[in-house]
Amino acid sequence: MAKEVCLCLVSYERFFVIKLSNLKKEEVDVKDWACLPSPNFDLDLELPEHDLCPFVFDSKIYLATSTLPPILKDEEPVSLEDLKPWLPGWPVYEFKFEECRFGRAESLDDAPLPLYKSSIANTPGSGDVYFHMNLKRRVKDSSGFYVLSPGSRVWRPLMAAQAICDTHLSNCLFVLDNNLFFSSFKGTDSWLSRFDPIKESWTVEPSSPNNLSDFIIGRVIEDPLSLTFPPHISVSLPGLGSRNYTVCLTHEFKELPPDMTPLDKVLAILVNQQSGHVALYQYLDVCFQGIQPMLVECGRLIFVDLGNGKLCAILAGDSYLSDSETLCISVFTLSVDFTALQLDSGAPPMERDFLQVTVHSKSVYNMNRTRLANDICHAFVWPPTKGGRFNDRTTRPF
Repeated sequence: MAKEVCLCLVSYERFFVIKLSNLKKEEVDVKDWACLPSPNFDLDLELPEHDLCPFVFDSKIYLATSTLPPILKDEEPVSLEDLKPWLPGWPVYEFKFEECRFGRAESLDDAPLPLYKSSIANTPGSGDVYFHMNLKRRVKDSSGFYVLSPGSRVWRPLMAAQAICDTHLSNCLFVLDNNLFFSSFKGTDSWLSRFDPIKESWTVEPSSPNNLSDFIIGRVIEDPLSLTFPPHISVSLPGLGSRNYTVCLTHEFKELPPDMTPLDKVLAILVNQQSGHVALYQYLDVCFQGIQPMLVECGRLIFVDLGNGKLCAILAGDSYLSDSETLCISVFTLSVDFTALQLDSGAPPMERDFLQVTVHSKSVYNMNRTRLANDICHAFVWPPTKGGRFNDRTTRPF
């Protein structure tokens, strides 16, 4: 394949590649959606196994299994000794992009656990990739928290935040700039923990309205008909780093939206990258406003960092007017309105338009293959953007 930037999409069964140059381009802010047939994929391959989760490590594309074996589907704790009959059972594959083929990873061992209900986050400054395997059944002698470092290339276990040990919590691992955070939820309670990669220890951030976890759970409590998800991706925009702030993107799902209102709304949150405190938030309605046909229910929303403040948001789900799946792709650029960053230290999170959004393309594709083949679960850009974030979850955190 030609050496140009490509968007890679991974479904339950297949691996798709589409060149970014093949997506509709516009030089001005786009207002309307373009309804198109199925994308003209530059590559469409069957995965070597069903239900593989991709991750980028050491400038290579890997995929590891997400499927739980029967022994891990029960709720009683299980030991690593109990898992031995299933080992080696979670192989890692490498996708050789230029050769357009999959193969067993030669320089990376099998995964220690399946990447079921997992969070994956990288720290671009170090090249480390962190994994949290949030299994339904707790595995004794394993926190489910691992790191891959370019120097060692082994799945090294790490001490987990206390909340990770409770399988009844909804958990999410994510990065704000180069700081690793772990957000946990149980009912109306929430916790936010920060990881120190030097000391390899966790610090629980104090509870407050500005605490990112408290902010998210507070929105759910305030409006039970909506659901705010933990951060999908952190984006470093020019000028923000010097102020110790970053922008994280997530989305809200409205169960009973008014007419002509999208079910899924993109939410941008201005967060202190060291403390995890929320300063401002803003709905980016222009990203998915006016989708036709509308989606039937909560869609799967994935963000991909294209670099220099440019992002691709992918929304997949079933539509009202079609029996097949709809794939919505919005490409846009974010820039900071610094006049809006007059922040009152200690003030509760405020809704304010602190970002300017330029939409370059908005396209709705009809996917005509079977549902399992269409079920887009993961997306990333290749080759990786400099300083780009690779954040992923194999399932929704709630």
